[in-house]
Amino acid sequence: MKLYSALLFIVLFNASFFAQKDDAKNFYKVGKDIFSVPTRFDNQDWKNFSATIGVSSACFLLDRQAKDFTQNNKSPFLDGLCQADKYYHVEFISVSIAVIYGYGLAAKKDDTRKLGLRLAESTVYAALINGAAKFLLGRERPYMTDDNMSFNPLNFSFNSTSLPSGHTTLAFAYSTVMADEYNNFFWKFAWYSAASLVGFSRMYHNAHWLSDVVLGGAIGYFVGDFVDRHKSNNPDKNKKNYSVAFNIEF
Repeated sequence: MKLYSALLFIVLFNASFFAQKDDAKNFYKVGKDIFSVPTRFDNQDWKNFSATIGVSSACFLLDRQAKDFTQNNKSPFLDGLCQADKYYHVEFISVSIAVIYGYGLAAKKDDTRKLGLRLAESTVYAALINGAAKFLLGRERPYMTDDNMSFNPLNFSFNSTSLPSGHTTLAFAYSTVMADEYNNFFWKFAWYSAASLVGFSRMYHNAHWLSDVVLGGAIGYFVGDFVDRHKSNNPDKNKKNYSVAFNIEF
């Protein structure tokens, strides 16, 4: 239940503090579009979607090797580095969004306030998608079994919520929005590296399989990109609002 308590916390904390009515409307409009987007898929969209699932599925072939590698290569340096998953998660994400949004509102800095709104949209909706997938799939965590094909669907047990990785989904959802703020290689590299480190940390701590991390990262990235490109979040951009993953226009 720890995972679902965390998801509930981030949903309630971020969705309830919007001080401007238009922000609340935008938040729910983006959510509606995220969950309805499959109804507007064309052939290319389905191909892109299938490719994403295909890559994640292919990682199943490497799950056991990745587990052996991470568990057989422990070191004090990696022990410290892989604390990333303890710090770049629900608490940091929720508090930082509140600070960014609150500062933008108080200082009347619309760009900052809207950044907080986009971060809330990305993390909340990515978390909801992730939580639904965990419940439906019910995959056993690697510390419970050496069988990466052990599934117990429709299960709320924490030990059976391995696929996809929630930490990785949230990290990529947040990092994708932050990375898009500046067109600077080092800025983008830093944010995506931080999210990737969270994913590696989850494998290092034997909490997730490689395929859990890959699918979790894909969910976070695509939701973050979707939010950033949604017309309500960038109405002044002189380009169509397409998702990198899916060629959907709003």
